[in-house]
Amino acid sequence: MTLSNGLILQKLYLRNFRRYEEALFQFEPTLNTIIGPNAFGKTTVLEAIQCLMNGRSFRTHQMGDLLRDGQKKFSIEAYFIKQGIEQNLKFYFDGNERKIIYNSSTLSSATHLLGLIHGVVVTPDHVSLIKGTPVVRRHFLDLQIAQVDPLYVHHLTRYTKAMRQRNVLLKRKELSTIESWETEMAGAAAYITLQRKQAVHDLQKIGLPIHEMLAGEGQALLLDYKSSCSDRTNMGELREHYLQQWGKMRHREKDVGTTLYGPHRDDLLIKIGEREARLFASEGQQRTCVMALKLAEWERLRLISHELPLMLIDDVGVSLDGSRRQKLLMHLNALGQVFLTSTDNL
Repeated sequence: MTLSNGLILQKLYLRNFRRYEEALFQFEPTLNTIIGPNAFGKTTVLEAIQCLMNGRSFRTHQMGDLLRDGQKKFSIEAYFIKQGIEQNLKFYFDGNERKIIYNSSTLSSATHLLGLIHGVVVTPDHVSLIKGTPVVRRHFLDLQIAQVDPLYVHHLTRYTKAMRQRNVLLKRKELSTIESWETEMAGAAAYITLQRKQAVHDLQKIGLPIHEMLAGEGQALLLDYKSSCSDRTNMGELREHYLQQWGKMRHREKDVGTTLYGPHRDDLLIKIGEREARLFASEGQQRTCVMALKLAEWERLRLISHELPLMLIDDVGVSLDGSRRQKLLMHLNALGQVFLTSTDNL
């Protein structure tokens, strides 16, 4: 694995972003460590990079929270090399709207950021991937698929919008036009389900040896996509299945006013050995499992995108204990450009 096909973030310029009035960071093409006490601004650097990856922060859903105290706008600017070409990306927020400029062209939506800067983020809060609700695990799958499959973003948006309209009709108990929305949903649902299943299959294959490397032999990582239509393997079958199920469930769903069946109800089952991690794993085992999943996500992105994604790990000392941390650091040497934050020297 070489850096010739890598993505290299060279410079990051922040203005009125979180605690930084103005700051310029220059990065190495391999390992970058940011060490300092809590509230030092370490995580903010990773947060800014992720904003460039998908238009969002991993710490807040409110853009206004990213403004420096007393300021009304912020900007993030990055200079990076992709496919051997120097490129520039600017992200502005004026207190109301985002503006994104990529190589002098304005992007109409933050979704167009997906795939420009491939990357994976790991924070201590990602233990929720194990302990949290199914929506957290679905989001984990959705975001990584969206980075390499624009059609997935289209179908996910299409499904969500159509389901909202269907839910409105269910709440109003007006079913005369509901079939048109179900038809819209069915094709999108089939695509979403197949892509998620493929992602879980890939993560299982890639993540198993990574987890054994971190945790030791005898602690096999097992993944399964929990869907009510797990035995169907092609678009046509899935589409017809969803249409049939929604047809059967309409009157029941009318009573509760919401759609009870579909990929928005699916889950990712995570086991260590034969035991469900959510119920039986210790906190250390859960954090090791999360790290293995994130490293598997990185490798899957690399295989599909044919470039080395960025790897961002916040507070690595919290994520893993001493021996596992050393194994991780050895593994990271092969991952291209890596960003680590820590309160202690590594």
